[in-house]
Amino acid sequence: MGYAMESHLKRERPDFRVSKAFSLLELLLVVALIGILAAFAVPTYKTYLQKTRFMEVVQHSHAIRVAQSACLLQVGDNISACDTFAELAVPEPSDSANTQAITLTLNTGMITGTGTPAAGSYTFTLTPNINDNGLLTYTVGGSCLSVGFCRS
Repeated sequence: MGYAMESHLKRERPDFRVSKAFSLLELLLVVALIGILAAFAVPTYKTYLQKTRFMEVVQHSHAIRVAQSACLLQVGDNISACDTFAELAVPEPSDSANTQAITLTLNTGMITGTGTPAAGSYTFTLTPNINDNGLLTYTVGGSCLSVGFCRS
């Protein structure tokens, strides 16, 4: 005869409640962390976007600089002979969403690029200089230097 021995030990698992959702505290912490990250990221992104848009102004100005350099190679040291778009044989750059205007100053040949408000409304200038040896250099200036949107 066999006796069946029953175990007096409870084989059932203890009754633990299994959570299937986030607690309110966990959600508040995640929202707070996202808010802190956004507070740093949004201004940085806006500055980066303005700087990228302003680069169009710089590129248009440098294209005019190349044309002016070629003109000065032909006419010599006379900057006033290369101070209009007609003398440079290039069309005046048209305004765009980022470039408000590209202008040439008479007699000095200074190239001035101005950005739109979307590009920060900064200016970029290139002033031609010819030294005694006939070497042409350009001095970079404008309000873009103070904010780091261009380099000298």
